Amino acid sequence: MALLFAIIVILVTTAMSLPPVIRIGAIFTEDQKDSPSELAFKYAIYKINKDKTLLANTTLVYDIQYVPKDDSFRTSKKACKQLSRSVQGIFGPSDPLLGAHIQSICEALDVPHLEARVDFEPTFKEFSINLYPSQDHLNKAFKDLMSFLNWTRVAIIYEEDYGLFKLQDLVKSPPSSRTEMYIRQAGPGSYRQVLREVRHKEIYKLIVDTDPAHMQQFFRAILQLQMNDYRYHYMFTTFDIETFDLEDFKYNSVNMTAFRLVDLEEPKVAEVLRQMERFQPIGHAILNKTGVIQAEPALVYDSVQVFAHGLAALDRSHDLRPANLSCEKEEPWDDGLSLYNYINAVRTFYDFKLSSLLAPCRLLHYAKISLRSEFYVRNRTCQCLLKVAC
Repeated sequence: MALLFAIIVILVTTAMSLPPVIRIGAIFTEDQKDSPSELAFKYAIYKINKDKTLLANTTLVYDIQYVPKDDSFRTSKKACKQLSRSVQGIFGPSDPLLGAHIQSICEALDVPHLEARVDFEPTFKEFSINLYPSQDHLNKAFKDLMSFLNWTRVAIIYEEDYGLFKLQDLVKSPPSSRTEMYIRQAGPGSYRQVLREVRHKEIYKLIVDTDPAHMQQFFRAILQLQMNDYRYHYMFTTFDIETFDLEDFKYNSVNMTAFRLVDLEEPKVAEVLRQMERFQPIGHAILNKTGVIQAEPALVYDSVQVFAHGLAALDRSHDLRPANLSCEKEEPWDDGLSLYNYINAVRTFYDFKLSSLLAPCRLLHYAKISLRSEFYVRNRTCQCLLKVAC
């Protein structure tokens, strides 16, 4: 009888390597409260908890904190509070300054930090898993596209100061030695003035890095200056060009090009979005009014998926023992490195196979001419087929 009891205890202990409840933290800025990104995070948790095939004996519980934008002190305090409550990972925030502070805390305590933000520092960061495409890779993709389209005179219009920082590699080493660059900073109050200067210089190829909140004002300036005929070609750095109202450009020959992350033509992706939209009462709020999900909520959704798949992989071979951590003592979490390694392995696999919503390097090219044709160009940076319609 004692032997049978011992065998049962060993089997149960081996099978239950994950605790029944796993807490994860998330930090959003106050302006992101009830935003599509936060709702996508909550929906991803709900989806994983409902589908017991991935984490059969474990429930994910989230701890969400809201912080003022650009207040790194308060953000750090709230992250430390989450860590004292034994969260096994922290998601966000998407703000570059705040994200860097949280990353340093997680690195000191060996806690996985999952991000979905632009990172201007190309150096490796331990315990950070960032699903946002590398800016270095994006710049190479822009260069490849410029070479393919044979752009030799280009205007770069950026709005925020970091916009030029993002594109500095493109400026310092253009795809061709004979490429001429005209660089100007512009905002809603100066769009028309800068575009007028571009038109005066007879530059017809433009790279636009503007605040998505001001995109419609930029479109209005294009129309007012009549810079929307077949000669003009705009390449936008935003991944969300499909979410904007392009009706005014539907019946002219202007060219608009952008990369997208979410492949709406993939049946599995379409099914995920349909299920997301049906999820009441927040489903419609996650998706844009055009029925398209923006890049950031999609990245947040997939980051939760990557975390859960990392937990499932760890569950097959390791025990996970939650710990209440202290930012003052800075004693690392014993199991943090193992969890990070499994999540990171899933993240690498995710780039090519696992993605439930994203399709890196998908290229959109809008143009209206009498004959519409499609062809494929292989992008050597992203190692994927880009579908170009023109």
